[in-house]
Amino acid sequence: MKKKMLYDNYLIHLCCIKLNNMSSRKRNRHLNELPAYTGQFKTKTNIQVIRYASHDFSEKQTNDISDIQSSISSDGVTWVRVSGMTDSNKIIELIKIFDFCIFDAKRILTTQYIMSVEEYDNNLLVIIPAVYNVDGETKTEQVILIIGKNYVVTIQESNHPFFEHIYAEIKNEKYLKFNNRKPDFILASMINEIINNYGDEVVRLENDLEELEDQLLDVKQIQDTLINCIQKKRREMINLRKLLVPFKFELAKLLRVDADLINNQENSYFREIYDQLLYILQNLESCREILSSLIDLYLNNNDLKMNIVMKQLTLVATIFIPLTFLVGVWGMNFKFMPELEHQYGYFIAWSLMICVGVFIWVYMKRKKWF
Repeated sequence: MKKKMLYDNYLIHLCCIKLNNMSSRKRNRHLNELPAYTGQFKTKTNIQVIRYASHDFSEKQTNDISDIQSSISSDGVTWVRVSGMTDSNKIIELIKIFDFCIFDAKRILTTQYIMSVEEYDNNLLVIIPAVYNVDGETKTEQVILIIGKNYVVTIQESNHPFFEHIYAEIKNEKYLKFNNRKPDFILASMINEIINNYGDEVVRLENDLEELEDQLLDVKQIQDTLINCIQKKRREMINLRKLLVPFKFELAKLLRVDADLINNQENSYFREIYDQLLYILQNLESCREILSSLIDLYLNNNDLKMNIVMKQLTLVATIFIPLTFLVGVWGMNFKFMPELEHQYGYFIAWSLMICVGVFIWVYMKRKKWF
């Protein structure tokens, strides 16, 4: 019996070893797989290399990743602008130039829409979700910002012109802002553009909520579709809040980055962006309170509408109760009822019932019961 138990334990031990080996092989195979883009945009990967210095500007389109590294020099700022992440291999090759590993590539290509700031020895990686409005619909996409001592890399899922304003100022040689400024200032300008988009979305949400509030205050024009609009705005508010809350913690990291990447003189710009973020979050919280009050107002208005209907039904019932009483009395066919043989009894009955109904209606009207 003892030998059998030992033999059974030995078999169980062998099975455990095989299962562990199989699971480890699966994990290793999963880790060795190259990451792939998981977003919803189908934009073809396009790379634009912009290089500028004092009174010097050049740009070119390229598909050769090795050509990008040769474009980076110390006598100017190079901006590598990538739109579209469908070509995952090209994105991986690109970030390897800047000493990022495969796990960083996975974070970049996996669209989780959570802001993240990571500081490395020679560069800074910022993963930031951006929002914009197209035909009344709010869209979200992931934007990656990488800065070094003399370069900036922007990678976005689509070709939406997030930084077109910055590009236009550099291209048109409006160097009042960007002349001799390091990449940290460009990073602050780009984050500011994204924060401004959030501010525009919150303002649009506030305006929509004001319109809904005006409609809800008019009880007679309340429609059943209003609750669907309220729920839609509520989902928009929750989505914006979910995206913006991590900004509050991650932007604070930029104030503690190594001075070689973000100069202390530029901290004032990041503080201003942080203050702007707090203002947007404050407005978003007010939208949250307005939405809660709108839902309560909608429910109260439904009760009010029901009360109005019940009041109208009560009015009709109050008018017809005495009339029903009169009809019931004259409906008792007793032999010696004096009204039964009266020549004008039928017309007198109708006249009396009309007078009673009109009297009750006028009385309730003067009492302002309806």
